[in-house]
Amino acid sequence: MNKTESTVRIMLTAIEAPLYDVGVLSERGMLPGLDGISAAAVLDRLSLLKYRNAHSSHIYIRPSGEHRFTTLDDLSETSLARLSADGFNPCAVVETSAGNFQAWLKHPRTFPKLLGTFAAQTLAERYDADPSAADWRRFGRLPGFTNCKPKYRKSDGLFPFVRLHSHSGQQYPMAEAFEQEITMLYEAREQQHEARRLESSLSPRRGPRLSNLSLERFRSSTKYQDRPAAADIAFCVAAFANGMTEDRIGCALEDDYLSRDPSPSKRAAYIRRTMEKARRWAER
Repeated sequence: MNKTESTVRIMLTAIEAPLYDVGVLSERGMLPGLDGISAAAVLDRLSLLKYRNAHSSHIYIRPSGEHRFTTLDDLSETSLARLSADGFNPCAVVETSAGNFQAWLKHPRTFPKLLGTFAAQTLAERYDADPSAADWRRFGRLPGFTNCKPKYRKSDGLFPFVRLHSHSGQQYPMAEAFEQEITMLYEAREQQHEARRLESSLSPRRGPRLSNLSLERFRSSTKYQDRPAAADIAFCVAAFANGMTEDRIGCALEDDYLSRDPSPSKRAAYIRRTMEKARRWAER
C-alpha cells in the first residue's frame, strides 16, 4: 500500500459515509461519473485520480447526498485552536497549503440541506472560515494529492501535497448542544422571514396598515399549520416592525390565548416570553 492509498483510506474512515462524490476539477470543468460511489470504488479509481492530478486537476471529496458533516474552509491555526477549545473538535483536519486548513465536523445526525447550509454559515462566521465556501455540500480537498494552484508551484516545478493534519473520526463534544442551538436559530430566522413576507402581503404600498395585522391571519397561514406558537411569534415580529404598540400586541395575544389553562400567571408568562423573543428578532 503506497502513501496516497493509505492517506485516502484514513480520510474515508474519518468522514465515513455510505457513498461519496469525488471531484476532479480541471480547466475543462468537473470530470463526470464519480458521484455516488462507495469507498471501495474511490480506492479503485486512485490510478485515475493520480493521473488527473499529475495533469493539473484538483482532487476533492465529500459524502454523497445529505450527510452529517460540515466542512470549514480557509482556517488558520488560531481558528483551529478556537474550534477545539470550544468543543468543536474536528473529525478530520486537512492542510491544503502551508498554514491553511479545512476542518470536517461530525454532527449527531444528518442535517437537511437548508439546515446544513445554515450551520456551515454560522460556524464559518464564528471561526473566521471562508463564508463563500459554507454550504451543506461543500467539497473538501482529498489529502494524498497535490494542490496544483499555480501560486503554490515550487521552484522545482512541483506542487505541495495536501496533508491529512489530524483525524479522529469522532463526533465533536458539543455536537448535541450545537444541534439544538442551530435548530432553534434556524427556526427563529425562518419565523422572522415568514413574518416579513406576511407583513409585506398585508401592508399597502404606502405605509403600514396595522388593522390588517391580525393574529388570526398568521395562525391560519399554511406555514404555521399545527404550530400556533410559531405563528404568535411571527405575528409579534411583524407587529413590532410595523410600529404596533406593546399594549396592543399583548392584548391580541391575551384575547386569543392558546392554552385552555386558566392560570393568569402562566398566561402572562407566555405572552411576555413570546413578545420578548419577537422583539429581539424585530430589532435585528
